[in-house]
Amino acid sequence: MEIKDILIIAKEFVDNPGARDREDGSNSGQQFLEDLFVSRFDKAVEGNYIILVDLTGVLGYPSSFVSGSFGKLSIERGSEILLKHLRFKSNNNPLNVDKVINEIKNPTPPKK
Repeated sequence: MEIKDILIIAKEFVDNPGARDREDGSNSGQQFLEDLFVSRFDKAVEGNYIILVDLTGVLGYPSSFVSGSFGKLSIERGSEILLKHLRFKSNNNPLNVDKVINEIKNPTPPKK
């Protein structure tokens, strides 16, 4: 498979991601997932291609944002399909890539 889409979070969403849920404030992981990411991901699965998710240009990714977006989708769809259709890069902090991949592999269960 080849990369056919690039999602630059700092440019297409925000450079200061927020918390997990919309009710927790602006720029939440839920907002990113529902308003931007899931439709792009579904197109990649349908078209059998990879999205390069560029994490560069963001000061930091709160764990609640990562679990409310990538983790939630991993719980819903399974880590295998996410890791098949997603690649990540971060020019300013490679640990952000590790953080997201770890959340996909070991998603934080939602609080009840």
